[in-house]
Parts: sequence; structure tokens; C-alpha cells
Amino acid sequence: MSSSRAQPLPPDTLRLDAAVQQALDDNFQAEIARREAAIAENNATVGNAGFLPTLSLDGGYNTTVSNTTQQFIDQPEESIDGAESTNTTADASLRWTVFDGLGRFATYDRLGAQAERQRAATREQVEVVVANVIESYYDVARQQRQLQVFREAVALSRERLRITQTRREVGSASDLAVRQARVDLNADSAEVLRQATALTNAKAQLNRLLGRAESSTDYTVTATIEVDPSLRRDALRETAARNSPALQQAQQARRAAEAEQREVRAELFPSIDLTAGYGYSQLDSESGFLRRQTSYDFTYGVSLTFDLFDGFDRRRRRQNAELRAANAETVVEDVQARLTTELSSAYEDYRNRLQLVELQRDNLAAATDNVDVALQQFEVGTITSVELREVQEQRIRAESELLTAQFEAKQAEVELLRLSGRLLDQVEASPRVP
Repeated sequence: MSSSRAQPLPPDTLRLDAAVQQALDDNFQAEIARREAAIAENNATVGNAGFLPTLSLDGGYNTTVSNTTQQFIDQPEESIDGAESTNTTADASLRWTVFDGLGRFATYDRLGAQAERQRAATREQVEVVVANVIESYYDVARQQRQLQVFREAVALSRERLRITQTRREVGSASDLAVRQARVDLNADSAEVLRQATALTNAKAQLNRLLGRAESSTDYTVTATIEVDPSLRRDALRETAARNSPALQQAQQARRAAEAEQREVRAELFPSIDLTAGYGYSQLDSESGFLRRQTSYDFTYGVSLTFDLFDGFDRRRRRQNAELRAANAETVVEDVQARLTTELSSAYEDYRNRLQLVELQRDNLAAATDNVDVALQQFEVGTITSVELREVQEQRIRAESELLTAQFEAKQAEVELLRLSGRLLDQVEASPRVP
């Protein structure tokens, strides 16, 4: 964004690349978006899709205290009070689905599409943050330069007052002219104060986008607003077709909907599971015939599950999946059409803004020359104080309008880059200010 030949900046200058990087690191919305992408990435695993087996372990220990009366044949009756019996168990079981109508593959594809969609959504959010930071940065540059313009106006009004006072001393100007010059000087000084407040507010807004905990506005930014005039409509359209985050989200949503259809169709097939288990059990008893029993069991097998009738719920879900897939396809077409329209509109705005910048630049050059000439004429008394003031105000308006035109052209450029998905790449590729 900045020229590599730029002069060294003051030590308190905040560079655009540094501002963007700080926003990427600390902006709250960018941080939230990255976490959402991480959640979706964590979900897109083979385990979550059902490819891996499940292993569970159960254990138990039970104690029973009983009062027992026993009588055996040809034996006297025997009573046992407070007899304890304990039962210790441990079981490990393994279950692995080996066939489910290829539903797991569809699930894995759907989870991957959702992760890709969230990555595109995160990129879109990050690009919005970067666009806001760039616009806010150049708004600070505009307000900063506007403050200099008003200070230059104060200097000119002060010079006008000095000349008027000198002319009054020699009898060629009236007290009214001196008072009018002082009123205009005070008005220009008031504009400086108001503009200083506007600059502080613009810096505070930039601080918020950068995620800065402190609210200090004791810094400057690069003074110039440079606009790239080389953007071309066809190249932007081609880039948008590949990189637009909005279009990528719609395409991945379509992919997820198609995968959901395959998931529902997989339920028409039976599910086959392999099972295996190992168990341990030990019984200790103080009463009865059996004092201790220990067993070790290993089991294995195959199970088949097939839903013959589910109240037509599967048919309902299949119909809904088909409708969602159709909607997803329509959304892709809608996003493509909307993107084409927005790019065309933004490009026309961009070209018009560039032309307006050139017009305002020529206007400023003429207005600046007029001020120099008018000040010389005022010194020799060929024009009045009112005429000098009018020329001065024209120059202030011309530079203010140029600053506004440059800022709006920069906004149009950033919007074009954002719509085409090139904004982050453009920022990363821009040369750094030394």
C-alpha cells in the first residue's frame, strides 16, 4: 500500500502494515472467527465420522450383608448373622461398525465441507476487519491532513491580519478591516480546535479496531492516501470466481447438503458391527455352599441392525435433505449473480472516484496558485480583504474536497479487493515502509 521509496517516517508514526497486523492479532471479531474455524476443524475427523471403533470399560464392586438360616438334610439348623458376600466385576467391550451403507464416508465429507465453509467465513470476517482497519487508517490520514490545512489557513489569516494592521498604520486600511481580519482568524482557529477533536475521535475508532487496551491517540499515520489505479474489471471477476469467501461458503454449503443426502440414503442399508468383550468376575460369600467363584470370559460376534419401519421418518428426512440440496444450489447461483452485480457497481464507483481525484487535484493546484497571487495583490492593495478571504476559502474547500475524493477512492479500491477475495493477499504482498 505504501511506496518503498517513501521518506523515513517519524518514530511515532503508525504504519499501515503494522496496524493491519495488530488487528489480525488482537481484533476481537477476528479472534472469534478464528476460534469458530478451529471448532469446525476439530469436528472434521475420522473419529467423529464414525470410522474408528469404540472401546468401553466397566467395573463394579458390591457388598451384601445378610442374616441367613440354613438347614441341610440330617443336619441341625444353622443360623449365620451378618454374613458378607462381595462381587467384583470388570468388563471391556469393543464395537466396530464395518458397514453402514457408506454413511461414514458421507458424514466425513459433510464435516469436511462444514470445516471449509467455516474457514471461508473466517476469511470473510478477517477481510472485513482488514477493510475496516484500512478505511479507518486512511480516515485518520485524511483528518490529520485536514488539520494541517486548517492550520495553514490560520497562518494565512494571521499574515492577513498583520498586513491589514500595517496598512492601517499607514492610513490605507480601516479599523473595520482589521476587526474583520481578526474575526476570520478566530474562526479559522476554532476550525482547528474542532478538527483536532475529529482527529482524536478517528484515532480512537482505529484503536478500537486494533484491539488496543489503551486509548492513547498520541501517534501519527502516513500522511498520503495512495490509490491503486491499475485494477481491471475482468481480472477482478476471474479472481472473485476463485477466491470470493462468500462464493466459497455457498459452494461448501452445497457440498455439505449433497453429503447429507448420501447420509440419509445410507440408512436404507443394514448396519454390521463386529463386537468383542472380555470380562472378569469374582464372588466371595460367607454363607451358602459356594465360598468363592472366579470367572474370566471372552466373547466375540457379529451383529446386524436393519430398521424395517420407522414411521416414515426416514422418508421425511430424505425429502428434507433433497430440498436443502436444491436450496444450496440456488444460493450458489444467487451469490454468483449478486457478486457479479456488486463487482460491476463497485468497479464503476472506483473508476469515477479516480477521475474525481484528478479533477480535484487540478482544482487544488489552481486554487493554491490563486492564493499566492491574491496574497501578493493584497499586500500591494489591488484587492480587498474580503476578496482575499474568498480566495482563501476556495483553497481550503479545494483541498478538503481532494482529501475526501482520495479517501472515497481508497474506500472503493478496498471494497473491490474485498469482493474479489484479494484484500488479504494484497496486504500481505504490499511493500513495507522502512
